[in-house]
Amino acid sequence: MRRLFILALFVGFAGTLAGAHYLPWVSHERLSSQTSVIANGGRAESFVIRLPADRIETVALDGSASPAATFAAALGAQGPQLEHFKIRDRTGNVIGIATRHWAEAADGATTTWALVFPARGAIVLAHSGEARDAVEAALQDRGHTAGSQWDGEVTVALIDDAATTRSVVGLREFAGLDVRYTEAWNITGIDEQGEIRGTIELDTVSRRGG
Repeated sequence: MRRLFILALFVGFAGTLAGAHYLPWVSHERLSSQTSVIANGGRAESFVIRLPADRIETVALDGSASPAATFAAALGAQGPQLEHFKIRDRTGNVIGIATRHWAEAADGATTTWALVFPARGAIVLAHSGEARDAVEAALQDRGHTAGSQWDGEVTVALIDDAATTRSVVGLREFAGLDVRYTEAWNITGIDEQGEIRGTIELDTVSRRGG
């Protein structure tokens, strides 16, 4: 049953991507891409998620698939984790939606991002997943205790080596691109309800695949 459920998640990823590509029901405004050309070829682009404003949903998939009460609680829950966010460009414009899936397997954890930009296309990114308690451990090192309010600043680089990441598939503007990325969580506080304040930043480098 659990394998079937996780398989359904990835089918959902594929359905979202296919829908964005083949069924563009409305004409979305095409904002200028906030990209820059890098010295050794390719282009760099950064995407930002503001917490808690851009969090749509976080679910701890522990077999019963019951929603976690708070974002912080979901990060420490057992089983796979699925998060949905709005995603912005560097200037703060909301340009799409993002799904982050984390799961443990026999050969180690995996993290998968599915980014959908209605006016541009979609891309799936994958990486070996971080330790389950990576964010929680960093916060504890800065004095946070579970269930309490906390104010401070901490940056957690969940992926700091873009060479170890890979793009699985790209559609429309992202088709045929080799996309590498880093992922950093810049946390500035946690409120009484366990909601995290801060940003998630995905910095990408895209090159035409050979």
